Parts: sequence; structure tokens; C-alpha cells
Amino acid sequence: WTIGVGAMEPATALSAFDASFAQGLMEALALLAADAEAVLLVAYDSHASGPLAAVSKSAGLLGGALVLAREPRAGAPRLSAVLENGSAVAAGGALHAHSAGNAMAQMLPLFDALAANESTVRLHAGPGQRLRLLLDWN
Repeated sequence: WTIGVGAMEPATALSAFDASFAQGLMEALALLAADAEAVLLVAYDSHASGPLAAVSKSAGLLGGALVLAREPRAGAPRLSAVLENGSAVAAGGALHAHSAGNAMAQMLPLFDALAANESTVRLHAGPGQRLRLLLDWN
């Protein structure tokens, strides 16, 4: 896509099994900390087939995107993150009911928290790790 539209900004693609969204979010936050003005984080997955389906189950189609910016914007929360030891609580929000079988469903607790103006959410970030996100709405 970036080549097709002549985009000159850097692009990163990563895969981290069931922690792909949290790892991608950490990468995006690191880019902001390293002076990027804004980062577009896009996460998606589709129905797994062939040999991949034996090791990584995924059903349906699910995608989400966030524009993360260095400068605060009125009405938008400020996001900070802490990588912790432990497991994230299993998702159970309104969005999860629609896409629970998709491998990218790990991102849905953040979108549920954004919709409900919640202040804390924990995402699965890998074996024995979770990413605690703090949303400051002030």
C-alpha cells in the first residue's frame, strides 16, 4: 500500500501470534517517544486456512485502527502503557461477543474501554505478560 500511494513515511509490519496487537501498540508508542508526530496503528486478521489454521485459529474478519498523536487533542484520551508480568483478564465486552473467534480479538478490550470512557484496560502482550493501558480523559 505504501509503495502504491507513494507514501514517504516509514512503515512497520509485525506478527507476535496472539499478542500482535499489544506488541504493535508498544511499537507505535515507541515511535511516538522517538519523535514521530503521529502513528497510524492498523490491526487485522481473517479466517485462518491451510497449515496456519492448525496452529493459529482465526474465524471471520476483524480489523481496527488508531491514530496515535504526540500532541493532545481536545476530547481524546491520553494513553500511557506499562508492560507487566501476569495475564490479562479474558475479554468479555460488547465487541468481543461479535468477534471472539478472530485472532485479533485481543484488541477489543481497548476499543470497549474507549467507547465506555474507562480509565484502565489490560491486553495480552505475550506469554506471562500483559500491557496495562491508562486512559486519561482530562
